[in-house]
Amino acid sequence: MCNKSSYTTVKKELMQIKDFNVLVDKMKDKMYRLALRVVRNEEDAHEVVQESFIKVWKKREKIAEVDNKEAYCMTIARNMAIDLLRAKKMSISDIDEHYDIETKTANPENALVAKDQYVDLLKIIDTLPESHKLVIHLRDIEGYTYKEIAELTDFSVEKVKVYLHRARTRLRQIIKNRPS
Repeated sequence: MCNKSSYTTVKKELMQIKDFNVLVDKMKDKMYRLALRVVRNEEDAHEVVQESFIKVWKKREKIAEVDNKEAYCMTIARNMAIDLLRAKKMSISDIDEHYDIETKTANPENALVAKDQYVDLLKIIDTLPESHKLVIHLRDIEGYTYKEIAELTDFSVEKVKVYLHRARTRLRQIIKNRPS
């Protein structure tokens, strides 16, 4: 026979699992894109996301105290990706093969042109300093706010704005001066 106290404990644990699964569903793609941007390898990015969620699960008691669970998960993923990169002492490689472009146009030619332009843009972004690449990725690709980026990167909001401005200015210069 089950007493009410143990039933409540089990029910709370089930709620934690349910909440965790909701968090995983919400965050897995964003964390994967961020990890992929850092480690530049699909398998390693999947590993980073998996290990990040294991770490979140192990710290599930603390996550209730966290105001921004999304920033918390992204920070863990970013840090684990950087740790993996350092551990492997991996060299930076092109990421054009890692991104799949979704397009809303029905014309395959337009889709191919858009994909080529996106790949070119990613290559140009790759020439930027690491801090600028990270900020532009989080803002323009992932859609984070300045405040969220500041929390994720440990930069001040002002520094995030400066890095983003400098990155966009540099991108405009490079694109404007490119031969057609």
